[in-house]
Amino acid sequence: MSEEIIRYEEVSPTAKLWRYMDLAKFISLIGKKKLYFASLESFEDIFEGAKGIVNRKGIWDGFYSDFFKKAIQTVPGMNREDLTDEYIEKNSMRLLSEWGAMGELERKNVFVSCWHCNQYESDAMWKLYSTNVKNAIAIQTTSQQLYEALGKDPSVEIGKVRYIDYTKQFAPVNGAYWYKRKSFEYEQEVRAVTHVRKAACCGVEKEVDVEKLIEGIYISPYAPKWFEDVVRDITEKYELNKPIFYSEMKAKPFY
Repeated sequence: MSEEIIRYEEVSPTAKLWRYMDLAKFISLIGKKKLYFASLESFEDIFEGAKGIVNRKGIWDGFYSDFFKKAIQTVPGMNREDLTDEYIEKNSMRLLSEWGAMGELERKNVFVSCWHCNQYESDAMWKLYSTNVKNAIAIQTTSQQLYEALGKDPSVEIGKVRYIDYTKQFAPVNGAYWYKRKSFEYEQEVRAVTHVRKAACCGVEKEVDVEKLIEGIYISPYAPKWFEDVVRDITEKYELNKPIFYSEMKAKPFY
């Protein structure tokens, strides 16, 4: 349980971040000048926001039940005569239940913008985003540029996802959305996270300075050559003066 205090690993300001997307999402980003944050509930991974696996819940409950019992017995100003075994047990179970409910609430109130952290392009990410939509692109930025493009918004946290083995570890009580299963480690994910209470939607948008955000635009290695002209026309239309590159993953002659 000692790892619980570590919510996420901070990202180097110069770390390169990539966001792979289809053309429609790119046009939405540069046209509206808003960055989309998806609700944690909308993610396909059923472990999003999970503390652990069901067959280890007894260990989790036992640890925090003992923790709450000790806390109740040391509350300042409590009459020692009131601290009966029944009182301590009842209230420790109540607190444990409330913490469980907080986890469910967290899934509803947390919104995330996901980025891939890598010095170079990722063949795995291109394949993931270009399997069904060959006309995909990626925008490249840095952690510092993302932070500044969002206006240094104090309500947005930017950090690395930690990948753990849920058969041996638990995610923390608060901030379980910074943790994912080991099987997703290839994503090398950096998240920009914000909290919106009682948001009646599957996502929220935040104003973003796209000129400051985007360092370069990369075209999928699976896209046809003519797609590059389409991307250039779109960037010109929205007066986005950024370099456009054809993916280095594109097959080239070799010797």
